[in-house]
Amino acid sequence: MLAVERRNRILESLKVNQAITVSELCILLEASEATIRRDLTLLETEGKLERTHGGALVNETRLNTEDLISQKETLLREEKAYIAHKAFETLVDGDSIILDGGTTTYELAKLIGKSNLKLTVISNSTIVFKELNMNPNLDLIIVGGKVRTNTLAAVGPIAQESFKRFNVEKVFLGANGVSIDAGLTTTDLDEAMIKSSMIQCAKTRILLADHSKFNKVYLNTFASLSMIDMIITDSQTDQVILKAIIDSYDLEVKR
Repeated sequence: MLAVERRNRILESLKVNQAITVSELCILLEASEATIRRDLTLLETEGKLERTHGGALVNETRLNTEDLISQKETLLREEKAYIAHKAFETLVDGDSIILDGGTTTYELAKLIGKSNLKLTVISNSTIVFKELNMNPNLDLIIVGGKVRTNTLAAVGPIAQESFKRFNVEKVFLGANGVSIDAGLTTTDLDEAMIKSSMIQCAKTRILLADHSKFNKVYLNTFASLSMIDMIITDSQTDQVILKAIIDSYDLEVKR
């Protein structure tokens, strides 16, 4: 396993568990204690975790910050690809859809770009646009505005006003956190406003969220789970959490 892959796996584990020991990481990653300790030291110097005696904790100061999209793309790739395939199965010829600027929706865009489906696709994401703009079967609408460095997606009042003009069949979007009490949350206020606008103009609202997003709460709530029609997640998502969501809200879960 490459060092960068090993360190990404460490961060993935921390996102899910909040804390982990060196011995647990040694077993998980099949690496020596010395190797794991070096990784933890490096990740601590980068501000990505907090070292403890015998392990590491999530860096609390990063709970309301967001990695660059290029960094997030490397995390949980298999899970995101799986979720994207499940999302693709919900599409039919003639659909009008919105894709937000998340990494899982980007995986969905890759599948759409290679397909023969005739769709109208609206997005505020520059990377989604680059993935889809050569497919002649698609009517592609790119929404403009101020582009966030972290996500390479347009936000702000121009983008918000643009989304108010649309009426689409489906919206596919992600969240930094999913909680029964706090709903869907994200780190950035502008991003939250855009996601709220997207949800309001779609008949069917579909959340794409891997297991690391559940039971997490960030600064800005952009929707209650009552506003979501379907959650698509991966097989590692806690069944107890999903049952609680299903029992509390009238929505469908695919995994």
